[in-house]
Amino acid sequence: MIAGIVSLSAVAVMADFRDDRRIAAEVDRDPLVSVCAGVEVRSASGSLTPEQLDEFAGLVERGVGDIARFTGVEPRKERILVYLSPHVEISHTYPRYPGSYQHEPRIFLDSDRVPDHSAPYLHELVHAVVGDGGPMWLEEGFASWVASSVATKYGGYYAPVLSAGNDRVDAQARAAIERSRAAGEPGDWFTADDPHLTSPRERRAFYILSHSFTKFLATSLGTNSLVSIHRADDVNALARLSGVSLDEWQRRWMEGIGEGGTVAATR
Repeated sequence: MIAGIVSLSAVAVMADFRDDRRIAAEVDRDPLVSVCAGVEVRSASGSLTPEQLDEFAGLVERGVGDIARFTGVEPRKERILVYLSPHVEISHTYPRYPGSYQHEPRIFLDSDRVPDHSAPYLHELVHAVVGDGGPMWLEEGFASWVASSVATKYGGYYAPVLSAGNDRVDAQARAAIERSRAAGEPGDWFTADDPHLTSPRERRAFYILSHSFTKFLATSLGTNSLVSIHRADDVNALARLSGVSLDEWQRRWMEGIGEGGTVAATR
């Protein structure tokens, strides 16, 4: 599964993979490479200086260790490959890259976002280290919550994908809910495994709400329990392992952030 991409159809997923194979081939023709323990960062020629690449590779190496320490999940033995290119439009991760024999984790990031520390490397590393998490809201919300937590607790930096850090995301969620209510949208954000997001506004709202909801679950259940739910890679894992229905968790979350009623959904 491709984590970090909102795909609208199976055709879109295949097109994304073809693009990624092309980007990887372009980078590999003349790469600037920095290798650390368990991590290899490959940059398109001319996109970064050697000093910038080494600095970023150090952040990535440290991030892998910090995510493992925070979640209790040890990274796989295969080296994580990070591809940096100005042709990457949306940052994303393959927890098991289908185009190689080892199926190692591969991350694709926009190289233009590296020098100014706006690349969401921690978010993508969570996908690479922890793997798939079942429903898309849990995968993306979990990655954002862990990334923000790790940056706050251990260092590095949290670069928002579409939601702010843990200290601001609930306010973002309230605003997103109010906007969606005003638009008269129905309330089933968290019921679909892969929701059909048809606009940038819907995608942004989905990431914000998923982050806020997952942060609430982490606070309520504890990190270890939430990691177990994520690693079950099952859309029904939350209800099965917590003993509380998804609807009830949603109700508690909305009360917790000062909202009532039903959370907004895509059409």
